[in-house]
Amino acid sequence: MYKGIVMRVAEEKDREDILHYLEENLQDCVYLYIDIMNYGIATDNIKVWLQEEAREIRMVVMKYYDSFQIYSRDAAFDVKAVQSLLEKYPVAMLSGKKDIIERLEKQCPEYEAAYGAVFLMDRYREVPAAVDICEAMESETREIAELICTDREIGRHYTREGLEAQLTERIHTHTGRSYIIRDKGRIVAHSATYAEAEGIAVVGGTIIAPEYRNSNFYMLLSNYMLQKLAEEGKMAYTFSLSEKMIRYHDLLHTKCGEYGKLVRRTL
Repeated sequence: MYKGIVMRVAEEKDREDILHYLEENLQDCVYLYIDIMNYGIATDNIKVWLQEEAREIRMVVMKYYDSFQIYSRDAAFDVKAVQSLLEKYPVAMLSGKKDIIERLEKQCPEYEAAYGAVFLMDRYREVPAAVDICEAMESETREIAELICTDREIGRHYTREGLEAQLTERIHTHTGRSYIIRDKGRIVAHSATYAEAEGIAVVGGTIIAPEYRNSNFYMLLSNYMLQKLAEEGKMAYTFSLSEKMIRYHDLLHTKCGEYGKLVRRTL
């Protein structure tokens, strides 16, 4: 279907058309949408490509730090175009809706696939004001990154330095925030908005230090953040891979999509 149609680097004049293309199925491309809305088409850490046919967008790919976000409405998207980008930019991770990642998995043996669900976090419990939860500062992102990178599921595709840079940038530019709980001077629980824009946010990076996982820290952090976002009029999405977390969110929130990711295998 797409034979001979070349991916091209997006320009700033393409921004509004790309956003319109993405917003029709926001749950399948929420990171792409928020990052392009916040940062535009090209920064030091973002680059965007698109593929068109008869002046209509068929696929959008965004490189953000060391990952690709991919979106196409068409099941028969151009796999070879993505492979060509991977040859030039062998990123640590690719993510997108489930059917996209399933097709790429067959052609990318150097990557390992994982699949999960997207949830709209549309319910929460109010958290008592006395709970000792703090919004993190830029100076705390190194310790947060170190904690996240101890977890294979959510931290394996990051380097500590790379994740620290992302967390710091989000706090500095007000496009994300982190909430933490400390005990005996160290961070033992963390949750964040990994992306935020007007009316929308993505929650991620939630982790509790192993020795505190029988506590109520997860429930407190999650509900505290959702309460804050609701007060600001923001819808919150989250992505879950583990069966345990999918069951948890199924009980509380609305499932609105399926997604997958490919993580480069370590040698």
